[in-house]
Order: sequence, then C-alpha cells, then structure tokens
Amino acid sequence: MPDYFLFLLILIAALSHAVCHSILKNNKNPLGILGVTSIFEIIIFTPLVLSVPFPTTYIWILIILSAFLHGLYRLFVVYSYQYGDLSFIYPIARGSSSLLLALISVIYLSDKISLIGFVAILIVCFGLFLISYSDKLKFNYTAFGLGFLTAIMITTYTLVDGIGVRNSPNPYTFLYWMLLLNGTPALVVSFLFRNNGIRVINKNLIFTGVLFGILAPLAYGIVVWCMQYLPIAYVSSLRESSIIFATLIGMIILKENTASKRLVPSVFVVLGISLLYFQL
Repeated sequence: MPDYFLFLLILIAALSHAVCHSILKNNKNPLGILGVTSIFEIIIFTPLVLSVPFPTTYIWILIILSAFLHGLYRLFVVYSYQYGDLSFIYPIARGSSSLLLALISVIYLSDKISLIGFVAILIVCFGLFLISYSDKLKFNYTAFGLGFLTAIMITTYTLVDGIGVRNSPNPYTFLYWMLLLNGTPALVVSFLFRNNGIRVINKNLIFTGVLFGILAPLAYGIVVWCMQYLPIAYVSSLRESSIIFATLIGMIILKENTASKRLVPSVFVVLGISLLYFQL
C-alpha cells in the first residue's frame, strides 16, 4: 500500500473527525445525535457483517471491549463540551492520547518507532498542548480533567482496535463489527432522558445524526484500517492534524473568542506531522 495514499486517507479521516466534534459542540442535544448515529450505523453495517467471516472468540472479546470503551468515550466527549471550548478540549484529549500511545508503543508493543519518528510524535503533542494553553484566560481545571479522561478512553480503545484488526483472520470482520456496535452504549443512554437524547427527536436531529453517522465511521474506520500497515502511534499522531481543522472551525464557524490565538502553535503540529510522513 503506497505511503502517500495512507497519508492522504488519514488526513481525510482527520477532517471528518474535526467536523464530527464541531457538530457535537454546536448542538443542544448531542446525546440525541449519538443515538440517531448509532441507529444509522446499525442499519449500514448489519449487511456488511453478514458478508465477512464470523469473529472468533478472542476477536469477540476485543469487539465487546471496544464497544464499551467507545461508548464511554462518546459520553465523555458530550459531557466535556459542556465545560470547555472545542479549541481547548479537543487538543487536550487528542494530544494526551498521542503521547500515551507513543510511550506504550515503545515500551510494550512490537511497533518499531525510529528516534526521529518519536521526536516527531512529541512535537505533535507539544503543539497540541501549546494550542490549549495559548490564551490568558483562567485555567479550566474541570475541562482539562474531562479532556484527559477522554484521552485515556481514546488511548485504550485505539490499542484494542489496533490489536483487533491486526489479529483478526479477516481484518474487515473486526472492522465491520466494531463499527456496528461501538455506538450502542450511547444509544442505550440516549433513551434514558425524557427531555434530552433520542426521545426528543425532530427532522434536524435526524439529519444531523445521519451526517454524523456517515462521517464518524469514515473518520475512524479509515484510521483502524491503516493500522494494518503503519505503527499505531504513527497513525494516531498523523490523525491529530484534525486539531488544525478543529481550531479553524472553532474560530470561523463556532466563533470561539480564543480560537485565533491557537492557530500559530498549530505550526508545531504541522511540523511533527511532516516529520512523521517522511518516517513512513
């Protein structure tokens, strides 16, 4: 698989991911969006799981664990955006997860990361954290804490999914089942609230949920698929180019006052990503 093709795919995934999070941040019923999205994912991926071999017991364990972790992640995202801007929460979550994945890959996994590659990952992480701290407002400890908890979820499910797609006899078996089930915890939770969630449904919610249901599997499906060919830490860090898109969306569309101050530090993200690309 050509490296430049994988790089382009990951950039597409990054843009899709940033748009997804801007949708959640800018909507008054994000839990309802996730509920509609999960229904849409079930409709789309049910026929696809019938076209691939049935998962083995080991792969089933990873699929179920992945669904649970993705469910927690989605709920943390919804909750964290109630306390902080997209251009603050997003870098904390994505930067922390990239650093954690890099350290775990070097210490525990068999992925071989060159010194330059590891330095590039650190540059990406530094750029993301610098974006988060670039304003002079009072530090938001609640938002930071929720962002870091989100990062732990990202780190954990990324490792589980990377191991799953690599060890599945047919990688599409894991990929399709994971994308089918990863929204079901949020779907269940979305039914629990009378004045929020999927029980408060309208045409706008359906349209937004379907749009999210297209972009979210596209964004993450591409990433997991690329983990077959590239080290998990590389893929994760390359994906964090999404922070540049998220910062631009926060500034231009969401009108976040401090977003413009986070553009200059994104140069570090671009530099780190460029170094990573030449290490592929």
